[in-house]
Amino acid sequence: MDSELENLQGVWNIIFLEVDGMTPAPNVYAGSTIVVEGNRFTTRAMGAVYGGTIELNPEVVPNEFRMKFTEGPEKGNTNNGIYELEGDRWKFCLNIKGGAAPTEFATGPGSGRALETLNRERRE
Repeated sequence: MDSELENLQGVWNIIFLEVDGMTPAPNVYAGSTIVVEGNRFTTRAMGAVYGGTIELNPEVVPNEFRMKFTEGPEKGNTNNGIYELEGDRWKFCLNIKGGAAPTEFATGPGSGRALETLNRERRE
């Protein structure tokens, strides 16, 4: 496993979410998580469970990644995005309509993008 993927391992709590330029109330995504184990992810968010594989490309700026959904409501879809990983903080912007990765960490009305910030859950 490459070092960037190693740095992504663990349980991540969503602390900020913006979709198509709109920010839902925090109670909408409270308790939502992404768990990364190896190259697999499981997301529990807003009443649904999603799963699949994650591929990272830290060789480009901004760093790019791809989520291939193999379980849940998005099964069969692939979403491309960009990310920043700084210690226990993971920020990403994802094209939720399956197109090319965004080039900036921003959404807007009708953009088809989701912007998320997550904090790693502390291990005891």
